Formats: sequence, C-alpha cells, structure tokens
Amino acid sequence: MIPPYLSISFGNNNRIAKKRMKISIITICFKAAADLENTIASVRSQKYKDYEYIVVDGGSKDGTVEVINQNIDVITKWVSEPDKGIYDAMNKGIKMATGDWVIMMNAGDAFADSDVLQNVFSHVIPDKITFLYGDTLSRQKKGKLLRRITSWKDGNVNHQAVIYRRKLHEEHGLYIVTKKIIISDYLFFIRIPEEQVQKLDLAISINDPNGISNQGNWARQQALCADVVFRRRTFWGMVRFYVWKQIKGILPTSFKDKVKLMIGLQKNYG
Repeated sequence: MIPPYLSISFGNNNRIAKKRMKISIITICFKAAADLENTIASVRSQKYKDYEYIVVDGGSKDGTVEVINQNIDVITKWVSEPDKGIYDAMNKGIKMATGDWVIMMNAGDAFADSDVLQNVFSHVIPDKITFLYGDTLSRQKKGKLLRRITSWKDGNVNHQAVIYRRKLHEEHGLYIVTKKIIISDYLFFIRIPEEQVQKLDLAISINDPNGISNQGNWARQQALCADVVFRRRTFWGMVRFYVWKQIKGILPTSFKDKVKLMIGLQKNYG
C-alpha cells in the first residue's frame, strides 16, 4: 500500500515527481549470529535498492563476523568492536551513515515484507516531513502475526518502524549513552516537532519479541516520566496509566489481545 500523502500532483496531468532517496539501514548486534542472518535476509529481499547497509557488532566471538563476511555483497560497511551499549552502537552506525534517511533494524528484527522501502520511497516526500513511522508486526506463539497500531502522540513507537532524515542528528545530536537510560531513542523522537511527523498506513517491521525494544516495565516507566517532564502527559494521566497497568496485570493475555482488537490497538495480519 502506498501511503496516501506521498502522492503529490503537479498541474492538471497528475504527474508524480520522483527523486531517488538513499536510506541507511543500520543493524546493531552482539552475540546474535543466527538473528543477524535473518535480518540480513530481510534487507536483501527489499525491492528498493537505493540503500546502504551498515552492521555494528559489539565484538562478538560467536560467528557473527563470519556471517557478516558471508554477506559482504549486501553489507556496505561494518565494524566489530566493544561498545558501551545499544545506544553507543547506534551512534556508531549513524556516524558511518551517508543516506538521506535512516532506519534502525536490529539483529532479530525484519522488514514486514519486501515492498516496505519501495512503498515508502516510490513517491516524493514533502521537505517539511522529517520523521516517518508505521505500525509493527508481532509474532505470536503459534506463528500468527498481529499488527500493533502505533502512535507518536501516545509515545507508542518502535525504532524499527521509524524512518527519519539523518539531518535530525545534526539538529538534535546523537542518542544519549548511559547505562541507566534505556529509552534514548524515545527521548530523541519526542524532540521532533509534531508538524514534521507523518504516520504511514503500513506495517514497517516485524519485531523480535526478545529484543531490546521489548524491555518491559522499566522502559515504559522511563518513557512515562519523560512524558510528564516534557508535558506530553499530565500527572493524572500518569496515575491513570499505572491504575490501568495494575488492572491489566491480572487479566489473561488472550483477553487483553481481544480487547486490543476490539478498540483498534492491534489487528490480525495476513
């Protein structure tokens, strides 16, 4: 599906102006050789080929470097060395990037399908838009995929489903590197002015259920506190959130999934 806002008409003949945009796909990994293979296969499958692929490994000794060398035809740049954590590794990838746009697709994650980048970049993106995001797919125990409906306003966005202009790092700096903060990507995202943000009506990524983006309550609590500090959420909004979390904690997962389907927070996929 082509995002509707990307179709831009000129004159009466509805011609579409096209400019090839280069995207930097960055994968960070550590001791994840098998997961990296899956992510590389997903990148390789993309029909849109105007990309560079950067892999940043934390100095793994489990065969990760061998996987990289076996796929050097699709990997543009790579490094394998110790780092200070996920955001330090992400910053290394950003410094190596030369694309107009950036997406973080970590080891174990994958594009939703082979048409994702083609759908995003087949039409012109307005200059004022610097931050694109879409929905994510989550694989359930029986292999079924559920589409998670994301919302930038609600702080419900995964970095694997975000495509943003690289120049944003020139304006807002790199990700904060610290052992205590595990939502540096979220802190970066909420600094983007709302008028520069555009939601795409498509799923962008399939997320690894064991990945860093699913850290659980500690990450959610950090994000919630950030929302209050930056006035994206009121104090009473935070209280309501915690009350709802306590209620959800005693409900079975199957029931919670049914409720999310009913209210549109997720959809069956495929």
